[in-house]
Parts: sequence; structure tokens; C-alpha cells
Amino acid sequence: MRWQERERLLMQDALELARLGKGKTYPNPAVGAVVVKSGRIVGRGFHRRWGSDHAEIEAMRDAGKRSRGANLYVTLEPCCHYGKTPPCVDAIIAQGIRRVVIPTIDPNPLVDGKGAKALRQAGIRVDIGLEAEAARRLNEEYFKHMTTGLPFVTLKVAQTLDGKIATRTGDAHWITSGASRRLVRAMRAGAQALVIGRGTVAADDPMLLPEPRRRQAYVRCVLDARLATSPRARIVKTASEFPVTFYCGPAAPPSRRRALERAGARVREVRQSAAGRLDLRQVLADLAALKTMHVWVEGGSAVFTSFLRQGLADKLVVFVAPRVMGGGGSIDSFADLGVLRASQCPGFAVDGLEEAEGDLVITLYPKRRVR
Repeated sequence: MRWQERERLLMQDALELARLGKGKTYPNPAVGAVVVKSGRIVGRGFHRRWGSDHAEIEAMRDAGKRSRGANLYVTLEPCCHYGKTPPCVDAIIAQGIRRVVIPTIDPNPLVDGKGAKALRQAGIRVDIGLEAEAARRLNEEYFKHMTTGLPFVTLKVAQTLDGKIATRTGDAHWITSGASRRLVRAMRAGAQALVIGRGTVAADDPMLLPEPRRRQAYVRCVLDARLATSPRARIVKTASEFPVTFYCGPAAPPSRRRALERAGARVREVRQSAAGRLDLRQVLADLAALKTMHVWVEGGSAVFTSFLRQGLADKLVVFVAPRVMGGGGSIDSFADLGVLRASQCPGFAVDGLEEAEGDLVITLYPKRRVR
């Protein structure tokens, strides 16, 4: 095997380790590392959760004395500042690592090339660029938040083969399989905010509570221009225990706002277009101020369409059940996008296909994103 191919496989090993911590390290990125000596992996590690040792420290501890003179493959530039833990750069230098291989610079302004520079100044060779795209994709939420200040937005759509999300009566239980729903809960757990629309609250009366084992609850958010959600809705009744934010327009009655706030909900007014659409960029800016990196959207047709219209969807995860609902008033996944010609359709690139108990799970990225 050529050495270049061996290097690629070593970085892929580190990326697989990093995925073990995905969703558990917020606000830090998920990072993996391997220590290699004489062509063999002698140490492995990954960042397990926020506040625990970083991947580099775990890998070098696993390698022990074999770290001296070894190569370190790590999926992001090592940190050079004090946070919950001391700088990894200092430990790498102290352990006698001779070479560090990283896919990309850390976009965090506290790092942003300073870690690589400190290693080089200590006489350690630093190579950058191996498996860069895979490393950025692994921490796409972190990269977007650090480079734009806004959260990464994932739309989750559960639909039939003919693109329907509910019957004409509003019934959507259950379009997709149990395996799909379990997968959704696992994916949702990595987000810091969950967004739905008022229509979903009215139709399903969901609580959308985090898993009991979650260390940190996500903020449940409801887009409700006129604050028409009933104070008796379960998402409101649980507001004092699990965070809920309602986003409304300027015309929302103050009495409804007071009722929701008395129940423990947080209410924020955002701009509203002449057509009645809430300014979702302002919603995302508010969530960013709460240090939200990843927003998970499970709203209905109107909410999905608004995110697409405003160019704010970074990713779609579409669960397609092998069923056909037909017309007759059943609800489409997306409402009118103003498309008059086929060439105007929003385009997506398929990034992944998998199966969940007969359902097709499709991961897509917009070909043209507006941020």
C-alpha cells in the first residue's frame, strides 16, 4: 500500500473515532485522534463530552511512552488556549510528538491557525489538508456557526412516496416506521434548538421532550405569528421545566404573550413580511445569541417552505415511507414556492441513502445556499 493511501486511512480512523462523540461535545466540535509509530497505531482517543479530555490527550495517554517521536493524526487543529481543559498544543509538545497531521484549521477565533503555528515554532512538523472535506462535514454545525455567527439548519421531513406529510384531516401518525422515528430522535439529540410551527402544535399537541439521558435540553421553538397557541397545549404546560420560545409578529396580541410568559415560555417578536411570513433570519440570530449551533426543524409544510424561501436550510434529511396517500386535500411536504418553470426548482445534491425498516432515508444539501 502506498504511504499516501495509508495516511488517508489513518485519518479516516481518526474521523471514525470522532463520530463516537458526535452530539455529546457541544459547544466543542467532535474530534478524534490516533498516535502512529513505525506505521502502527499505538494510541487512540476521541473527545467524549464537553469538559472531558480532548481527543489528542486521550490518544497520547493511550500510547504512553510510545508518543515520543510518533506522528499524531487529529481531525481538527489542536487548541492553544485554556478552556475547560489546558491547551492540547502544550501537551503535544511535552509528549515529544514529532509530526502532527490535521485536515483543517479550527475556525474558532481563539485558535484559527495559532495552534499549528505554536507546534511549528516548537520544531514539530505540521501537515494540513488530509481528508479536509470529510472533517468539515463531520463538524458542519460548528464550522457554520464559527464562520457566519448563525446556527446550522437541518430540515427533517417525513413523507409518503408521493410527497405527503399528512392526510386531509391532518393525521400524520405514523407515516414512517418505528426505526425511522428512533433515528430521528437520535439525530435531534445533537441539536440545541428544535423548531416547529403553530400548525404542528394544533394538529399533534406534541411535547417534544429531550431523551431523559440528555445532559442538556434543547430549546423547543414555536413559530406562531399571532400567538394563537392554546395555553393548554402540552408544549406550554411543560414550559416551566423544559425551555420553550415562541416567535411572533408585531401584531400578536399582548394578552396572549402575557399568558404564555406566565406559563414559563419565552416570547420574542420578530419582523414579519406583508405576506405574513416571520423573518427566520432574525429567529436564527436570536438563537445564535443563545449560543445555538444546530437548529433542527420539524415543522409542517408552511415552516419547511419558509426556510427554503428565505434560503436558510443548510441540510435536508428526508424520510420516505413506501406508501402513497394521493390527492384530495392531503398535505404536501412543501407549499407554493413560486416556481413557474422547472428550471426555477430549488436544487439539492444527494449526500447519503440508507434504509430504516423499509423507509428510505435521504440526506441532501442545497446546491445554492443563501446565508
